[in-house]
Amino acid sequence: MMSACLALFFLAVSAASAVGRVDDAAIHVPHPKAWTGQRLAFFVDLRARGSFDGTASFDLPHIPRTTIIKVGNPVISSKELDGETWFIQTHQFALFSQQSGPLEIPSFEVRFRARDGFTGPVIERHAHVPATKVEIERPPDSDELGFVITAESIQISETWDPLPGAAQPGAVFIRTISQRADQMTGMALAPPPSAAPDGVRVYLGRPEVMDETERGALTGQRTDTITYLLQEPGTYTLPAITYVWWNPVKKQLRSTTLPAVTFEVVSPPAASDGEDLAVSHLGSLWWLVAALVLGAGVWQRRRLVRLLRECRRACNPPERAAARRLLRACRRHDATAAARAWFDWLSFQEPEFEPLSKLRTAATDLLRFRFGPAGETSWQGSE
Repeated sequence: MMSACLALFFLAVSAASAVGRVDDAAIHVPHPKAWTGQRLAFFVDLRARGSFDGTASFDLPHIPRTTIIKVGNPVISSKELDGETWFIQTHQFALFSQQSGPLEIPSFEVRFRARDGFTGPVIERHAHVPATKVEIERPPDSDELGFVITAESIQISETWDPLPGAAQPGAVFIRTISQRADQMTGMALAPPPSAAPDGVRVYLGRPEVMDETERGALTGQRTDTITYLLQEPGTYTLPAITYVWWNPVKKQLRSTTLPAVTFEVVSPPAASDGEDLAVSHLGSLWWLVAALVLGAGVWQRRRLVRLLRECRRACNPPERAAARRLLRACRRHDATAAARAWFDWLSFQEPEFEPLSKLRTAATDLLRFRFGPAGETSWQGSE
């Protein structure tokens, strides 16, 4: 009888504890519905009975065709919960998805340090952010677009070096396209097409992505460099590039078009018979020919350097080169170079590519260190 009473007593205590327990992590989504490609904000609250110490580490989930980034620095507050004072550390995230319909953000782990009470020791804590669901709605009449961007406006511009015009076989032209949009991460902006007619080789450089955050406002920028190598004589037209986005305020599809570009590629004039005969008598003046070639090389050194660079790319595939750069940066524990190389390497993968769990975790730690709030002073690339 006594044992039964004790058992009932402990069960009651356990039940009371379970009812009064406050989770260490919680998630809330102020507006759980967004358009495809639109920023959807959600917040994660970390809770502790004492002050926080150091930087929290999140194992953000991998969701197909979806990007999640951390925005800004955490906000610290306090709150009375179940008669106790709790410290709250609120982290803001932004989700951009190319899916449509119901979307689940699965539970993910967070690690943080906090004191046990006001004067207690600092304790390492592990918590799981609960799963939650949001709704992604695709804009009407956008099924044929494929990749959709949602923003009130996008600033798009391009530059050429040199300007398009008449050229000879082997000429190289470099095109730089820049995109900038508010409430958008540069990683969610559209990549440029690589279509070109036969006779023109196209090389896509790694995109330069930059995000700016100020008081919760997010501005994303993406810069793409495209190199065109004109291989044979002829007339070549690069098609116009149209960037389309959905304006969620006016509920309209808007667009900006970069105009088509035409190249007239002609062979240099052939030498006459008399010139051929004259050249044949210049055997004793090879030094003069060498000087002329050297002078032409100095005059066209920028184009020659670019052509050599493109030939090197053709012999050394960009994906393999990106992988080597990533490995070198990781061996040097250079987080800045590793982050650039990671995005470069990802740009060569198929859209449905999903990294293995260990690689995904290592990449998440790298991006958190590189783009997250200041905290840790060093990063190790061994993983």
